[in-house]
Amino acid sequence: MWYKRFGWKKNPFSVKINDSVFVGLTEERKTLANFVEGGNICLIVGEKGAGKSSLLKWLEKRLKKFNFFYLNAEWIKDGFNIDEYLRKYASIFRDYPKNTVLLIDEAQRLDNKFRIDAQALWEKNIAKSIVFSHDGEAHFESLPMQLKARMGNRIIKIKKLKKDDAYELIRLRCGGKNPFDEYAMDEIIIRSNGNPRLILENCEMVCIATDKNPISRYEVARTLDKIPEINIGK
Repeated sequence: MWYKRFGWKKNPFSVKINDSVFVGLTEERKTLANFVEGGNICLIVGEKGAGKSSLLKWLEKRLKKFNFFYLNAEWIKDGFNIDEYLRKYASIFRDYPKNTVLLIDEAQRLDNKFRIDAQALWEKNIAKSIVFSHDGEAHFESLPMQLKARMGNRIIKIKKLKKDDAYELIRLRCGGKNPFDEYAMDEIIIRSNGNPRLILENCEMVCIATDKNPISRYEVARTLDKIPEINIGK
């Protein structure tokens, strides 16, 4: 396999949800944990690949005293009843699980009935807290007015990675066997616009395409079909 050429046992750039390699988002993690512990409804917004799902998975491991229920809207079929879903996990002593927190990912795909039903569980103190995640801020305006009122300003906006954090992401994933020189990493970060998922995807594409080590900016540009201009004398 291609990754063995660089001394890795597996693909270090997998884009599967990963809560163990976090760079940046320090304040976002702290704020999110505080919102949930305070029993609030809140919203995470960011472009696709920014790390919203990984942030939700991190929260599950961070707050052990809650019963987390992760629901990805991509998996939810028509007719899904969230009340019936939670009752399946009830004990013989309770109608619903204790200290329930709902993590609803890709929530922009859901209709308002689902959102209202989820909010009703919170209003009845069945759900301790609810965290919605959306791709982008545009979908916020489509939320029911009552739900937006309950959220208030509890909105966490995930921005693109800063340059130093993007460097750290690549280095952590490479695990001490980083084949990219600094200019190659710069090229990947610029092309990925600071998006963590795109950074990982572009790293993988470049490594698959070359067996050179170290990997230069030229190799990155050639693989990603954008060879930079060469200014002679500079």
